[in-house]
Amino acid sequence: MEVVAYSPEWLPQLGALARAHARLVAPASLPDDQTVERGLDHHHAWPFYSPGMDTSQVRLVIEGDQLLAAGQLGLCDHGWGYGAALGDGPDWLHETHAVLFWLFAWPGWAEAIQGAALLAATTVRQARGEGLPGLEAFRGGAGFLPLGTQCSSRWPHLFAPLRAVGFRQPRPLLVYGGALDPSCLPALDPDVMEHVECHARRGRVEAWLDGIPRGVCDAEMLPPVPTEDRFPTRSTFRPNLDINTPATGRTRRRGGNVLQWAHIRRLWVDNETRSLGIGRALLQTQLQRLADHGATHWALHLPEDPGNGPAHGLYSQFGQVLDRQFVLRVSF
Repeated sequence: MEVVAYSPEWLPQLGALARAHARLVAPASLPDDQTVERGLDHHHAWPFYSPGMDTSQVRLVIEGDQLLAAGQLGLCDHGWGYGAALGDGPDWLHETHAVLFWLFAWPGWAEAIQGAALLAATTVRQARGEGLPGLEAFRGGAGFLPLGTQCSSRWPHLFAPLRAVGFRQPRPLLVYGGALDPSCLPALDPDVMEHVECHARRGRVEAWLDGIPRGVCDAEMLPPVPTEDRFPTRSTFRPNLDINTPATGRTRRRGGNVLQWAHIRRLWVDNETRSLGIGRALLQTQLQRLADHGATHWALHLPEDPGNGPAHGLYSQFGQVLDRQFVLRVSF
C-alpha cells in the first residue's frame, strides 16, 4: 500500500470511485469520467475554490494496480467553513489555509478504509509540518459531484479514518432540495404580492417593498450532470485502458440522462420586514425563474441550528431534506 500522485491512467478507477460515493448521495446523477477530470481543476458550485484547485494535489492510495482511496488537498482563501459555530476551534481568519476537499475509499472494504486513514494522516502531517494551525476537510466537497457535497452522513465509512487523525464535526448542514415542477410550486399569497415587487437581475431576484429593496435570493445554474443506470462495482471493475474514449449519451431536459441542478446560494430578508412573506415570495419567484431556464432540480445548504427554524419551515414548503452533511476540522 503506497501513496502516489494522481496521473491520467488512474482516471477510470477514480471515476468509478467517485460514482460509488455519488450513488449513495444522489443516485440519479452520477458523474462520468470527463466530469470527474474537469472537477479536479474546477469547482462547479463554488467558483472561489477553483483557484485553490489550480495548485491542488490529488493523491491516490494504491496496492498493485488497484486504487484503494483518493483525496485532493488544496488551498482556500477563507477561514472556517460554512456552518462553523462558536467553540469549533481557533479563529481561522488567515488569507489562505489548507483544505482536504474530499477523501474517498471503497465502502465495505477494510483495506480501502486503511488506505483512507493513511492518506488522511499523510495530509495532516504535511499541514502540521508547514506550521498551519489546522486543516479543514470536505469544505466545498468534490468539484465533480452536485453542489460539491460535504462529508455526507451517507458515507459513514469515511468518518472513522478522519476521526482517527483528529478531525471532528462542527454544526451539521442540512441539504434541502427537490424537483422543479412549476405546476407544483406553492401559490403566492396575493395580499403579499400586492405590496411586494420581485425583479430578476442576472442570477438573483430582488424583493422591493414601498420602493425599497428588502430581500434578495441568489442562485446559479450548475453544469448538466449525466445520469447512469449503473456503474462498475469494486469487485467487477477493471480499468479501461482507452481513457480518451468520449462519454456517450444525448442531452435531454427531463426524463433523459442529464439533470440540470440549480443551487440557491443565498436567501436574505431585511430584519425589519421578516414574517411578511417576502422570503417565500423570493424563493417562489427564483424557483420559477430557474425552471423557466431549464433547471430540473434545486438544492441549498442550511446549518442545522434552532435559530434557523423559520428558514427550515420555509424550505420544507418547497422541498425536503435530501442529506445531512459536515465540514470537519482538526486543530494543531
